[in-house]
Amino acid sequence: MHRRTTPPAASHRRPRGVVRRPGLLLAAAATGAVLVNVVVGTHPPAEADATPGSVSVADALGLTAQSEAVDAPADLDPLEDLVSSRSSREAAETAARRAQAAADRTELERQKDERRAKARAAAEAAAEKDAAQEEAAADPTAEPAEEAPVAEAAESAAVDAIARISNTAGPVSGATQAAANAVVSNVPGTAGLTLGGTRASAADPAGHPSGNALDYMVLSDTGLGNAIVQYHVAHWDELGVDYLIYQQRYLGSPGGSWSAMEDRGSPTANHMDHVHVNYR
Repeated sequence: MHRRTTPPAASHRRPRGVVRRPGLLLAAAATGAVLVNVVVGTHPPAEADATPGSVSVADALGLTAQSEAVDAPADLDPLEDLVSSRSSREAAETAARRAQAAADRTELERQKDERRAKARAAAEAAAEKDAAQEEAAADPTAEPAEEAPVAEAAESAAVDAIARISNTAGPVSGATQAAANAVVSNVPGTAGLTLGGTRASAADPAGHPSGNALDYMVLSDTGLGNAIVQYHVAHWDELGVDYLIYQQRYLGSPGGSWSAMEDRGSPTANHMDHVHVNYR
């Protein structure tokens, strides 16, 4: 009778070293990874290469990595020129107004000094006349004294206002400003008128382009226009008038007659709405 022999239980168990081998492998791999990081160092991951055949959004839009300076549109150039021109024009107008104000002050002071000098001369002449009359009364045999000169008629019209010449491209001459001051001081209704002064577009180079002419814009008020004309005729030499134009007529002397002028096409060109005066 044969007994069935059973292998020992130990023969069915795996060796202890075989069971622990996967754990050792994992530990060795972890240790190697640590050593690689220590030796090589940590760096940002490199950018992945584009997948062949793929197109980026920048490439699809035609953009490049390098940006270039963008020139200003040519359409803005006229706008910049307009702004520059406007600034220059405003600066010129401001300078013209300041120059005109300075000329006004200078002219007013000159007129005041002139009036004071003439007043002193008239007072001295009157005092000499009185002294001569007293001397003649005391000595009947003395020859009669000559009459003292009469003060000039120019002083009969006092100047107490400064004409504001608003429509002008520059200061007018001193004689023109003085005449305008006399007109606005002595002709009622002229103080609020628009006065045209210096401008380069006028045909007569000795008139508006030189600051020697004024336009008294009376518009439809012919009564005021005629009053301005009459005042200039009555004070022709005093104001230094060269000639007058009003309602398509020309006057070259205070004692002369009006001459008709050609039709220039518009009321303003024919001087229907303003009195034009050229001063010497």
